[in-house]
Order: sequence, then C-alpha cells, then structure tokens
Amino acid sequence: MTKPIVSIVTYTDPIESLRSAVEQANGFAGLKPGDRVVIKPNALTWDNDHEIPKYGMFTTTRMVQDMVTLLLEFGVTDITIGEGSVQIYKDSPGSLEVMKNLGYEEIAKKNGVKLADLNTGEFTKIEVTDGESLYFAKEAMDADFLINIPAMKTHSQTKVSLGFKNLKGTLKTASKRKCHHQDLDLDYFVSLVGETVAPALTVIDGIYVLEKGPIHTGNAHRADTIVVSTDMLAADVTATVLMGLDPADIGHLAAYAERNDRSLELSDFDIRGETVDAKKTPVKWDWNWNADNTGPTVFDRMGISGVSVPKYDSTLCTGCSPVVNMANIFIISGHKGEPFSNFEVLSGKKMLARPGYDKTILIGNCIIKANKDNPNIKEAVKVAGCPPEIADLKEALTACGVEYIDGAYDYYISQLLGKYDGKDGFDPAFYTAAY
Repeated sequence: MTKPIVSIVTYTDPIESLRSAVEQANGFAGLKPGDRVVIKPNALTWDNDHEIPKYGMFTTTRMVQDMVTLLLEFGVTDITIGEGSVQIYKDSPGSLEVMKNLGYEEIAKKNGVKLADLNTGEFTKIEVTDGESLYFAKEAMDADFLINIPAMKTHSQTKVSLGFKNLKGTLKTASKRKCHHQDLDLDYFVSLVGETVAPALTVIDGIYVLEKGPIHTGNAHRADTIVVSTDMLAADVTATVLMGLDPADIGHLAAYAERNDRSLELSDFDIRGETVDAKKTPVKWDWNWNADNTGPTVFDRMGISGVSVPKYDSTLCTGCSPVVNMANIFIISGHKGEPFSNFEVLSGKKMLARPGYDKTILIGNCIIKANKDNPNIKEAVKVAGCPPEIADLKEALTACGVEYIDGAYDYYISQLLGKYDGKDGFDPAFYTAAY
C-alpha cells in the first residue's frame, strides 16, 4: 500500500513556500483547471467591540492569498472562499464581514474570486451515524475540489483544531450546536464531519501556532510551518506531533482511524521536506482547574471562595464559551478579599446543580433546560439566550452580589493584545491582503 504523502515546509517567502509544500505533496494531482474550487479557511468569529489578537486564531490571510495565486497559475478560474463563522453576540459580524475584516474581499475583487457565507444558502441533510443527521453547506459539498486551510492550534475541548475540526464550519448553525451533544461525544461528531466532507487537499497553516486555543485567549508562537497533504488524517496526525501531542490522545483522530482501519503512526506516512524533529513547536492545550472543580486555578491563587464555576465540558458550544470566560473575568475583578455569596455558575448542556449553593447562575438556554426541575437549586438566576447577552450576565452576577469592575473584560483583552506588541515575528500584515 502506498503511504500517504505529507510535506513539511518552513515558511520563508510569499507564494513560493506554499508552492513548494503543495508540489512536494503532489497536492494538485487531482485538480483540473475547469474544477469549481472552494477554499475553507478558519475565519472563526469577530468582535466589533474589542480588537483581539489574530495570531494563531485565524488562518493567515497570507496563506489564503498564496493559495488563490497558485490556483490561478494552474488555470483554475472558478474559486470560492467559504466560511461559516460563529456569531458570539447577536450583533456580531456574519461570515462575509469577518472575511472582509481579514482582507478576503480585497483578494476576491483583485482576482475574480467569490466569497460565500456557509451559514446561509442551501444545505444538504446527511445521516452521519445511526439516527443522527447533520446539515452541510451545499457550497462546500458540491465543490469539485475542496481545499481545507485550518490554522495550527490547540482546542480546549478537542485538544487540537486542525483539518478535521475546521470542517465543522461547513455545518448549518444548528448542526454546529448539535455536535456539542449532551450524550454523544464532540470528538465523535468531529470525526464524522471530517469523514463526510473529505477535502481534496489539506493545508495546515502553522506560521503561527496557538496554545490553549482555539480563541484569542491562548498564546501564539511563531513557528513558520506549513503542513500539506491530500490525506487529511495524515496532515492532522503530523501537525499534532509537531505540537508535541500524541495523536492517539486526540479523540476525533482516534475514532476516525479506528473506523477506517488507519494508522496514527508517522512511520506510515511518506514525510517530505523538513523533518518532524526540526519543526516541533510543543504547546499546551488546556486550562487548569482546581482540584475540587470550583474554578480555574487562578481562583485558588487569589484566594477566591464562595463561588463555584465548574470546568466547561464538550457540550459548551462556541456561542456560549466567551460568555463563560467573561463570567470568570468579572468574578475575578469583583474579588475584594472576602468570600462571595455562595453561588455557582453552570454552562453547556449537561451540568447539574449541586446541593449547598444559595443561588445558581445558568448561562444559556441549554443549561436552563437541563436544570429545569433540579431540586438542588434554591434560586435559579437565568441568563437566557443562544448565546446570551452580556448585559444579562452582568445582571445575574449583580444579583449574586458580585461588585465587578465594568471595564474588566476590556482591560483583559487589551492585555492579550499588548503581549504581542513589538514582539519579533508578530506582524499584523499576515492578516491583510498583501499584494
């Protein structure tokens, strides 16, 4: 059996570095000039209220632009860049605006490329496992040649967010949420999505590698790495090892490999270009919680008590995730050295209130439903919505006696952004149309 080819290339030059990676992986072997090509980057979301650090969170605009250039050189004329971004707040930008903010609109106008919002338009219903179906964007599914260009980053729920995870953006919004199932594992769904979409080419953008991702709260590292393969599993396994993680510990990779009798060993791939050892950038994937699961370890370091925020689980979807993070930031800002008023904060779809708390804050419609008849709740403080409004979260915290600093989250974001200012190798031009 022929081994899947994976190329590992150091990014040094616009266009030429990607050209080398694609050529070494025979990436365009199945491409024809007349094909309808769809490029799926990671343009996850946007925040109009805060300038957030983009490094490692998004696919670099440079990599998308380089791919468009290579396709045009090959003779392809029907090119679409498509994404199904997540709207964290009700007034958050949609996919087209997110792509515009990343320079894709300029790329499209200069090169005759189309942009597509994969959250709208037509969808195809596909049964991915017994009794469970998901809705996939026809724009992506009907492509003759789908190119998957994820950023190389870790993920707080699936450990890595690479080729497989990036394809979750091809789902209808309701199906994205369904993947955060209360009974079936998120990794299981991610493996099924990757198996169903099956891109023709995977290009993992590791110019920046993000640890403790998948969003801007993580730490980015400049790695200048490109991983390319026509075999998505081979690409993801290789990138996982490059990040210092074991592919066997990545649930969706292990599930896919077992179902399809595939190997997770690098020795079973034909790796070309750089060696894995030469390009390793080990990163951490998770945030730590204290031993009794009442909050992140910073709570213990600060002496915060009288509140319980159990660690997020895989049922917490992307919409509610930032709201839960804000809750932690506001609680930290409201710490005055004394215990809080004995309340807990629950999120996701399956956390259940525990006895002993005077009030229970429930963030999001799903957790409100899960605890509808929970006898352990003395007083429910509901933060309804899908996702909830920040104003409602603040009101709930106030009802629990938290005297938070209103600008705490703004300060927190400014600190995240500031840590890259003037740091060698961190150039915002990578996220703009450059030529």
